[in-house]
Amino acid sequence: DPPAQTSQEQEDLLIVKVEEEDCTWMQEYNPPTFETFYQRFKHFQYHEASGPREALSQLRVLCCEWLRPELHTKEQILELLVLEQFLTILPEEFQTWVRDQHPESGEEAVTVVENIQRELEERRQQVSGRGCNP
Repeated sequence: DPPAQTSQEQEDLLIVKVEEEDCTWMQEYNPPTFETFYQRFKHFQYHEASGPREALSQLRVLCCEWLRPELHTKEQILELLVLEQFLTILPEEFQTWVRDQHPESGEEAVTVVENIQRELEERRQQVSGRGCNP
């Protein structure tokens, strides 16, 4: 008789089995985010395609997954493009903070940047104010 498996061994086997199965059903419960689609579009590499036509075709597919022209108006798509470029040109120290807030428009992104700048200025004044006290 083979030795009895411990509950931990059984659990480990179950995890491996689940990981080996096709997990496309999980997308229904955990769909890719807007940012995920943007990252796929932004980081697509030419070498991932078999040639220039496939590369261009793949970029078109990725762009449509990101911008969703079947759902968004022309104005919404333009806002997404401008927002993404705005986030790209921000100083590096702001980019992560602003992206973590997941702004949906340029105005929301500007508000986040202004809030960060205000907080930083208040901290500077507090630090410099302390140094002047006798």
